[in-house]
Amino acid sequence: MYKTKNTTKKELEQLKIVNQDEILELTGSKLNPIKAWEVIKSTSENFSKSDAKAQEADALLFEMLNAGKKKEKSKMTSKETIRIQEQERARALDLLELELLIAA
Repeated sequence: MYKTKNTTKKELEQLKIVNQDEILELTGSKLNPIKAWEVIKSTSENFSKSDAKAQEADALLFEMLNAGKKKEKSKMTSKETIRIQEQERARALDLLELELLIAA
């Protein structure tokens, strides 16, 4: 159910986040993979409860963790690429909505 359930803090510490400046500008803080993982763990009650947002965040964190690793499978299909782009746009919109709520 959760792909990052067995991820170690050491793996999360080694994760390099690109565009931290943009993330900082949009959200007011840098993305911390360890905190993100802990929020996923907490929201899902130690990865035991099915939660749509936690599972989505988990899948995205898993993709980030495995982005640098070579895949033995074939390259992503265009449908997968479009799906990921749509998720990125949806996250950006969610962040903007939160920023507007905070500013109001």
